Amino acid sequence: MTKIYPWDYHPDLTEDRIKIVAAMLVDGRHAALERFDEEAGDNGWTHGCRAFQFCRHRILRAIDSGDHVWLTAIDRTLQLIFKIGEVPVRIYKGDAGEPTDRTLRQTFGELRQLEILFPEHDEGRDLAYRFAVETDIDGSVLAVKFVGLRGESAVLIWDVPLDGLPTFAGTVGHAASESVELAAPSVGLRTDRDIAEDGTDA
Repeated sequence: MTKIYPWDYHPDLTEDRIKIVAAMLVDGRHAALERFDEEAGDNGWTHGCRAFQFCRHRILRAIDSGDHVWLTAIDRTLQLIFKIGEVPVRIYKGDAGEPTDRTLRQTFGELRQLEILFPEHDEGRDLAYRFAVETDIDGSVLAVKFVGLRGESAVLIWDVPLDGLPTFAGTVGHAASESVELAAPSVGLRTDRDIAEDGTDA
């Protein structure tokens, strides 16, 4: 059977659980965007650090709350390794299909957990499980993908449905604003009087 979904690799990787974590990542990154202040000295580096920390904080806070018993931590440091059920997972920003060396690196704790979790010849045993957060040029989240990496290849790439998750409606340096209802525009042919009033010629 061809495995195309995370739960095909391990039953702990359910759609609902993955969506819950993805929502934390989207919320964290957009909260960082809302606080971006170029005039105070923010740049891409400070935003990246804050965005990762905000995501990390939300995951650790969810773990500590006990609201999701399936969510636990292996490593609470800045490299953050957490578990969905028994599967170790990490997060990174970037193209799901083009992981960096840093993204591919697996710690001893992560590898040990995979050895315990999967049978020796199971194809899911040697994968590095990651959330890839793909962003627009302004840092807003375009997509969150759950990825299984083997070597430099992405064996599994699953687009996490983001329907119903909050989106960022601001621009870098400006907080998001509420949407405004606009009346329908008046449409019709321009008259000679309109042209005379605005000084333009068709």
